[in-house]
Amino acid sequence: MDSNKRTFVALILILGVFVAFQYLSPKGQAPVQPPQEQSPAAGLPEAESTAGQPEATIVAQTPNRASVQETAPQIPVVQSTLESADLRAVFSNQGACLVEYDLKGYKLPDGQAVQLIPENGRALTMDLAANGVPVDLSQYAFMVSEETDRSVTYQIKLGNGLIVKKRYAVLDNGSGLALNIYLEKPDNVVLGRSYNLFWNCGLNFTEKDQKIDENEYAAVSMLGQKLETDKAKKLANPDIDEVPGDIIFSGVRTKYFLAAMIPSNKKAVAVKQGLNDGRVSSRLSLKAEPSGYDSIVVYLGPIQHQILAGVFPQLDKVADTGWKPLQPVTRGILWLLLFLHSFIPNYGLVIILFSIIIKLAFFPLSYKGMKSMKHMQQLQPKMKKIQEQYKKDPGKLNQETMALYKKHGVNPLGGCLPLLLQMPVFFALYSVLANTIELRQAPFIFWINDLAIKDPYYVLPALMGIAMFFQQKMTTVDPKQKFMIYMMPPFMVFIFSSLPAGLNLYWLIYNILSIGEQYIIHIRHKPIED
Repeated sequence: MDSNKRTFVALILILGVFVAFQYLSPKGQAPVQPPQEQSPAAGLPEAESTAGQPEATIVAQTPNRASVQETAPQIPVVQSTLESADLRAVFSNQGACLVEYDLKGYKLPDGQAVQLIPENGRALTMDLAANGVPVDLSQYAFMVSEETDRSVTYQIKLGNGLIVKKRYAVLDNGSGLALNIYLEKPDNVVLGRSYNLFWNCGLNFTEKDQKIDENEYAAVSMLGQKLETDKAKKLANPDIDEVPGDIIFSGVRTKYFLAAMIPSNKKAVAVKQGLNDGRVSSRLSLKAEPSGYDSIVVYLGPIQHQILAGVFPQLDKVADTGWKPLQPVTRGILWLLLFLHSFIPNYGLVIILFSIIIKLAFFPLSYKGMKSMKHMQQLQPKMKKIQEQYKKDPGKLNQETMALYKKHGVNPLGGCLPLLLQMPVFFALYSVLANTIELRQAPFIFWINDLAIKDPYYVLPALMGIAMFFQQKMTTVDPKQKFMIYMMPPFMVFIFSSLPAGLNLYWLIYNILSIGEQYIIHIRHKPIED
């Protein structure tokens, strides 16, 4: 069971304990490739000509092994760099692949830009079959046929006359790369039904606590309308099969970042997820056309709803987190937090304001519930009298109890209802704080420099426990239930010590506001009449 599942179980236990308390109180995961979605290819440049391209011959091998020998003059290995305001991408002509990719707008804990490609990693390599012979194009040194500040084109002509060209360009919106793959074959060459595009190098872990990335390290793919997420532990199984069908996209993800290959002029025909030297890998198979080019959008960036939806409508499903029925609530909370942050620069202050808004929104229900609890407390003497009188007649006991409730307009579950209605907000807020990149490295004050991870000194959980102690003390008057005052706060501190600091801040403010709320209700409360 991963940490997210354990945390979710813990939150369910919290809910259970709270409900029980209300009822019993005086009544009254090496990197993984994400699946890729299709995206429009408008404006992508076409492949260049191959004039003057050195030739290389391929040598037939056994079907399970592909190797290539070049008979053309040795081409030196060189690198090319494309750069924009948002990214820096470095390519190698050895395999015409991506070897470095920096996101300038996102930082590592040491302050350097996030580097998505692991050291010695090679992404977007290819293989194919020509005349029944496997050809591993990652073993070829391609010629750089054209290079500008926004694009680079690689090409090679094999000894059998097959021309392969790969052109990379920076997308105008800075969200990744446009990749054009061009195959041109002579009449004597028969291509296999498909060729493969690989993301074999996984993704770098970017968080200070590597377990944060390890728990979410996975390969993702979109099969029709269904998003498949295969975590690294599952991919360790060597018997995972290739999945045929209409593949919209595939790729690898960590906690906050995604690399996705999205064919834009046609759907892929199969996907194979797995591990490559411990790194999550994804192989996308595309139909090999006799002549023509394929356009692939390569998204490399944050897992953020708005950005992903702008690249391709279905890609934002990768950002959906938590229990599916709660996802609308999660998106609503995220929208509200981002809206508040648009004029309040500190996310800690945003969470405090959010806590106040939620408390005000639920105040009418809370007021009604707490008033019902106080009425239940006042009815305890009469309840005990009825229980003593009808202790040998359960049917009559239940009848008289309900009659007493009805006479005084008391709902025995009224104290639980406000809490139950607030739980979806609590769970959805946890999902937002724990998984949303907008909260990544968001500071509050002093020692709290990241609201998305736990408080390193456990100050907020301790303060939350103290506030809960006083809040519970105001509501618990039955001596038989006094133990809850002393048991519940330490239990909550233990649970919350591993949860995001932002969630601790929310629950701390919630309890402080609840103390004020109970004080107001105590002042305004009128005893029930006999």
